[in-house]
Amino acid sequence: MKKSKNAAVTVIVIAVLAALSALYAHFSLKTNTVRVVFYDLNETEVAAICSWLDEKGIGYKAAVFDASKPLSALISGSSQYDMLFICDGANMDSMQPIVRNAETAALQILPLPVRIAVQTDRRLIGTPVLLDPFGLLCRKDSFARLNMSEPRSFEQLENAAERRLSLSEREKGTSPAPFVCAGGNDDHLIGFFSSVLEAAEGADALEEAVALLDGQAGNSEKSGQNDFSAFFSFEPVNAAVEHLADWQKRGFLSSKWLELTSRETAAAMEASSALIVFAPWSFYGTLNEKIADDYTLWYMPGRAASSKRTAVVRTVAALQFSVPKSALQSAAQARKKLDSVRALIREAVSSISQTKLAQSALLVPVNPNAESSLPAALALSYVCAADAMVPDAAQAALTTKDRRAAFAREIRKRIRAAAAR
Repeated sequence: MKKSKNAAVTVIVIAVLAALSALYAHFSLKTNTVRVVFYDLNETEVAAICSWLDEKGIGYKAAVFDASKPLSALISGSSQYDMLFICDGANMDSMQPIVRNAETAALQILPLPVRIAVQTDRRLIGTPVLLDPFGLLCRKDSFARLNMSEPRSFEQLENAAERRLSLSEREKGTSPAPFVCAGGNDDHLIGFFSSVLEAAEGADALEEAVALLDGQAGNSEKSGQNDFSAFFSFEPVNAAVEHLADWQKRGFLSSKWLELTSRETAAAMEASSALIVFAPWSFYGTLNEKIADDYTLWYMPGRAASSKRTAVVRTVAALQFSVPKSALQSAAQARKKLDSVRALIREAVSSISQTKLAQSALLVPVNPNAESSLPAALALSYVCAADAMVPDAAQAALTTKDRRAAFAREIRKRIRAAAAR
């Protein structure tokens, strides 16, 4: 009987301790620990930000969400988390009702195109932290041999490819395609397609195309079908498909470029066979120094008559949730938590933090005063020379990796069909 009574007491003590532990954890989350969410960032980027948080001595709890699901299906309210690191686009837009305005003091030190990049319905809701612009890598010795400088217009871009092929023909040699893009990589392909659409057909055309894709996305998600017909029925989109098919038919792009991987692209660069590589900065950052030094980082040139230009950029942003005061908090504690997250966002864009974050994440800093390589500084200057920064078409309109992959497959299908005609 005594043994049974002791056992009962033990159970009660354990239950009380468990309740106190849960209460403490809840209290800690509400008052001290910054609850950070990462969505649709790669492992290198998450590790870089976590390392930076560790250095700052921030007590935080990190969660990495599955990007195969829309973010709106994973976060149901603002009280769950304090801070979100996410790329600009449709998933970020879905957070608008439950996040605070962007941190004004942080935005003020950023160049204008970067400052206004992360907005939804004209409301600035996020602070840009890192950039991954899509652009060109131009082979230095090849352009010198052609007696040409880097292309400053869409017409000069095509002329460079023609002259490279013509030179090879005169020398009776076999020339690999002068243009290279890892078309088998969904991110590279969609960034390339979006950039060509903007460069050849104009910034307004890209914006209208994204609106069509976004408008059809809601119906597709409800039906479970991937219907991109409205997007590909838009004349400027058809023109972009024809441009890429024409480049393939003229030998500017290899007949197998839509199957090319990023690793094969790097191999082509090492073999000195690529005149121009179309790729995001995150690819350039992974190259060994010897290969990277052979190429000049360049922007995507547009039509000579183009007046408005937008840069296609994957922008990593920090957002702060509108967390209501907990019943366990005093007003002072709630304000302290709020202010600590705001201060953390301001610190993220400081020149010292930007130096650390950009180098660790292999991306471009948003603060021009950060210590960075010459190519990174050039990449930021090219972005800032544009009228605006926008995500690629899929990032802007689609909310899952599966739908992004389906969109990439449709682009390949359309280009192959056009090239076969």
